[in-house]
Amino acid sequence: MKIRDRLTLMLSVTALLAVSMLGLAIYLSTAQFHKKEFFKRLGERVQLTELIFLEKNEVISEAVRDRFLQRLDLEEEYAITLKRSGLDSLNRLFYQGLANELLKQDSVLFWQGQRQGMAKRYSVESGDYAVIVTALDVFGLTKLNFLKKILPTGGLLCIGLLVAVGWFSINRALMPLERKIEKARRISASELGLRLNVFNPRDELGQLAMTFNSMLDRLQAAFESQKQFVSNASHEMRNPLTAIIGEAELVLSKERSKQEYQEAMEIILQEAKRMNTLTQQLLELAKAESLSTLPDPEKISIEVCLVELIEKFPPQRLRLNFQPCEDDCYIIGNQYLLHTALANLLENALKYSGSEPVSLHFAVEPQRYRITIEDRGIGIPPGEMDKIFQPLYRARNARGLKGHGIGLALSKKIIELHNGSLFFESNVGQGTTATVLLPFC
Repeated sequence: MKIRDRLTLMLSVTALLAVSMLGLAIYLSTAQFHKKEFFKRLGERVQLTELIFLEKNEVISEAVRDRFLQRLDLEEEYAITLKRSGLDSLNRLFYQGLANELLKQDSVLFWQGQRQGMAKRYSVESGDYAVIVTALDVFGLTKLNFLKKILPTGGLLCIGLLVAVGWFSINRALMPLERKIEKARRISASELGLRLNVFNPRDELGQLAMTFNSMLDRLQAAFESQKQFVSNASHEMRNPLTAIIGEAELVLSKERSKQEYQEAMEIILQEAKRMNTLTQQLLELAKAESLSTLPDPEKISIEVCLVELIEKFPPQRLRLNFQPCEDDCYIIGNQYLLHTALANLLENALKYSGSEPVSLHFAVEPQRYRITIEDRGIGIPPGEMDKIFQPLYRARNARGLKGHGIGLALSKKIIELHNGSLFFESNVGQGTTATVLLPFC
């Protein structure tokens, strides 16, 4: 069921319940009001009847009746003694049990069909009497009958009007959503540049459109990154393959000496190793990208990890500055992955700094460790800083050096899995500083 139909149905049911409850409340409150009001008038008639009964004078009785009240519709008055015969008359004229009720309490209100009645007990010199007055509330019944006819008719008209107005309002409210749906259907991989219109950024539809557009921005960036990745990967793999094929064709073009064959095989082996390294790095990156949480986390010493790291590189190329820890410096992580990330960063720094030394700093800050790797190499062009974490992307000034452009993307993902952060500062021709921040254990 569509939202429009569901909302219209909900509105119809709500309107039906609301109007029905309102009509029922009006009818019941009106009936209750007339019942109380008519019993009140019956009480006045009972008092007047008792006064007339005590006067014993018909002229005075008529004067009192004419002076104080008008007769009720179909009014009947009774004054019955509460002796044995009178009690039987009460039960016979009205209903069984009225006599007993009057003996227990001073007054009784009752219904006799549609007639309302009131009986009240009085004590006079001649004995105890019951004064009963019954009448028909013609005005109240007429009004209630009118309400029975007008309330359903008026209720149906109100419900119809509410449903019509609601349906119109729902259609108008959902019209922008339908337009957005139609436009969203036109968005495809070939037209990712289309965006939904945002008329009012403060309402729900505007926020939905902005969220959808933001998702499209990320999706478009992912598609472009994927295209760039495929292009870069093809280029990186084509180079060693071209070298292998070219060398093989050259060797097979004519008879060669043993030394020439050996030199050709060495070139082929070197290019095959290069391709194997690229494949391994791509597999490691794919594995890291597929992780949402750190695999096999354990408590590891950051100092031990750094010591093992620097042992793999020539000491004469490194300038170390380690701040000692007051206690053991531990983090929760995966030692192999963390070692891989830091090794990639240090290897890049050594590669791009030429013969210049690389500084490695370690410091303890509030709630985190700071690892800084600073080189004095070629630097990163300002316009390419936001692209350095794209897989297989290499800055223009670095394409003449060995490498595939996977290390930084892999390092960033690994450090993020450790709840850390990695950022770079660089000036072309002056060097680059990579900073790693890792939280305490």
